[in-house]
Amino acid sequence: MSKSWILAAAAMAVSLLGCGPTTAIQGGPTAAAPVIGATTMPEPAPTSAPASSGDDVSAYVACEIVTARDVADLVGGSIFRELEQEAGPGCVYEVEAGPDGYAQFIVYIQPTNLVEAMVDTLPEELGQPVAGMGDAAYLDYDETSDTYDLVVLVRDRFGLEVIGEGEVWTTALGELFLSRLVGP
Repeated sequence: MSKSWILAAAAMAVSLLGCGPTTAIQGGPTAAAPVIGATTMPEPAPTSAPASSGDDVSAYVACEIVTARDVADLVGGSIFRELEQEAGPGCVYEVEAGPDGYAQFIVYIQPTNLVEAMVDTLPEELGQPVAGMGDAAYLDYDETSDTYDLVVLVRDRFGLEVIGEGEVWTTALGELFLSRLVGP
């Protein structure tokens, strides 16, 4: 199964964010014990999620909808490094966790027409269906990068892509975004 087109889209999303380190590493690269299967989610924060027709997601500010602190709390670690990012629908998070001492997550809120086209024409390329997330959701493991890719469609509102380490963490981060964007 070729996922190069999804990874290329993620790379493009990251390049659009204008990422670069802005703060020193907090606490160094030592690994924090992952909290797998945690049942508590960080408290909902006020969002900057506007009502959307699904075609224009430029008003979403992903790094404000879910903060780096929220992601660190989710995985049971601390912020590894905060990146300078332009306010927009994409965000990259780096937190202390996992076997390498840190875990990276890339989140991108996308126009519905992009995700809807993938869901309607290439669902087998998107991985295994995930029940209970949006109108359609798929999770796939990319062996070459050792990451999971979660794609969620909320018709007429937005698409969501979460790329990250650990199936549980990636899915939980997707659920956290959905809870903040559309409610429980």
